[in-house]
Amino acid sequence: MKKICIIFISIILLTGCNLRKETNIDKLKKIGYDEKLSTYINNNLKEDSINYLLTHDFVSSIEEIIKNKDFKEEKLSKYIEYLDKYNFNVDDLIFVVNKEYYTDNYSEKVIKLMKEDYFIFDNLDRYLKYTKKENTKDIIRDVNSDIDNKFYTNVKNTDLSKGYLILVNKFNKLDSNYTPSNLVNIDKKYGNPLQIEKTTYEQFIKMYNDAAKKNLYLYIRSPYRSYNTQLSLYNNYVATDGKINADTYSARAGYSEHQTGLAMDLTTPKTLLGKFEGTKECDWLKNNAHKYGFILRYPKGKEYLTGYMYESWHYRYVGIEAATTIYENDLTFEEYYAYYVK
Repeated sequence: MKKICIIFISIILLTGCNLRKETNIDKLKKIGYDEKLSTYINNNLKEDSINYLLTHDFVSSIEEIIKNKDFKEEKLSKYIEYLDKYNFNVDDLIFVVNKEYYTDNYSEKVIKLMKEDYFIFDNLDRYLKYTKKENTKDIIRDVNSDIDNKFYTNVKNTDLSKGYLILVNKFNKLDSNYTPSNLVNIDKKYGNPLQIEKTTYEQFIKMYNDAAKKNLYLYIRSPYRSYNTQLSLYNNYVATDGKINADTYSARAGYSEHQTGLAMDLTTPKTLLGKFEGTKECDWLKNNAHKYGFILRYPKGKEYLTGYMYESWHYRYVGIEAATTIYENDLTFEEYYAYYVK
């Protein structure tokens, strides 16, 4: 009887061993992962992710991938797909996949471009074709500003749906019949008694009052201009200085910010445009206009981006949030529009 019991117990133990279910750790070890990594995978990844790894060949860099600070488990299959397809280091792999920058070309230059601030994926082909600059930061800035094209080519109608962030420059034009719907008259206290967009005027008055508290006085010289007014001005400049010179300081009709009602030329009551630079009011505006939603539209050193000479007097309303970003990051409106608006 004792012998029969022993045999019975032995059979049960052997059967139990044979019936023990193979664990994920066991399966991962069979593929080639060591005990420690298999356990880590089993304890930290979801079942779907583990099953994906089990249906894929051994991935030598899987530990570096899943322990990377930017690892996103939901993108695991894409990481491995791109690791198989391209010769990526893990940091570049995770960067590209997380950003969803999918292309057939991942040269060293392409990766460097992708990592630049203000990179726009849709502009990649244009970045690569642009040969005027070598530095990737310069390439990004120039192409985003559209100056990989010649001025007044590839012109588009201004997207009026952008509200206070509409872009009017040498690539974006207004129709000849465009007139802002909310123009108001300027009180002679604040400048020439012409017209300007309502919110722009209200924000200017706030800025005027704060400047006046510091004994600084601003004066609006030239606000809204109609298409026909701009046409007359530009033609006179061309007759005087020639077309090439006129294009450096005057907009062609339809391409002037003044037609939006959002732009104005500012000086002091006793200062003309050319003498505004160096005044206390000019210095104050440079450091404070953004607090009221205004930007210095044509800054010094950015002439080749904006298409116009430096104008210390030309300010444009874009709203406080946009103006602050532009001021703090030393951007032109062209750069801001490409990255934040368009």
